[in-house]
Amino acid sequence: MSLGIHPDPSVVIAHLSDTHLLAGGAHLAGFVDTEQHLRDTAVRLAVAAADADVVVVSGDIADLGEPGAYALAREILEPVAAAIGAPIVWTVGNHDERAAMRAALALPGAPLDPIDSVLEVAGLRVVALDSSLPGWHHGGFDEGQAAWLADALTDPPPLGVVLVMHHPPLPYRGRLMRLLEFRDEAQLADVIAAADVRAILSGHLHINGSGSFAEVPVVLAGATSYADDLGGPPPAMHGIDATQSFNLIEVYADSVAHSVVPALPHPARETIPLALAEQVIALDPETRAERFSRKPD
Repeated sequence: MSLGIHPDPSVVIAHLSDTHLLAGGAHLAGFVDTEQHLRDTAVRLAVAAADADVVVVSGDIADLGEPGAYALAREILEPVAAAIGAPIVWTVGNHDERAAMRAALALPGAPLDPIDSVLEVAGLRVVALDSSLPGWHHGGFDEGQAAWLADALTDPPPLGVVLVMHHPPLPYRGRLMRLLEFRDEAQLADVIAAADVRAILSGHLHINGSGSFAEVPVVLAGATSYADDLGGPPPAMHGIDATQSFNLIEVYADSVAHSVVPALPHPARETIPLALAEQVIALDPETRAERFSRKPD
């Protein structure tokens, strides 16, 4: 039931990124418990994304590309995705290793080929582009991928395409991270120029962010592992075990909206109590506006 001028979204995407898991649940850098952070995220995901149609993980699933890290990702995320009734789209990041990721996540294709995929759900096409380049941390097109992407964007469904790629095609605020950009932006712009791409979902930078590329909105999901603190003095980089988050992407017939969800447990209170919320929702539209929107005299 819609309570405002907009209908309910046609498709809801739960967008996670940069889990940076280690085999056996080892702590990242010796102190960040990325396994527990993802377990906590899964609990929050089950509530915040109960209406999700698809779960997207935009890369750096494993920190060292270990098979055990990918197995851990499956163990944590597949049950909640199944409970929601949403498939998972796994996307490759610069820390991932194709052969291990493909085998552990049961993904099709030859071991070292790019892990590109296409999924259609409820009138939307989700295209996952492997922006990793084996042996490097910067991103780009591997051989043949530009042609593959052009084909994947052809004849889109009614809601168009959401493109998922780990490296965001944007200018990066962090100077050192500019060394790790997606370096084939001009070619990417040519490929998507005439396509119905509604949004590009990325990670890589460990921040919540947004921008535009070739007139397409670009949305970054903050990492579930740790965040980059842009408030620290440059050019050093400052990682903090705080502000982890994931995104909810809502696709409408003529627009795309995104919201940021805190990923970890935290103190909270009901600013609008459950009983009051249910009471307001049960009212007819005119009475509801008077009860909830009218300012007191």
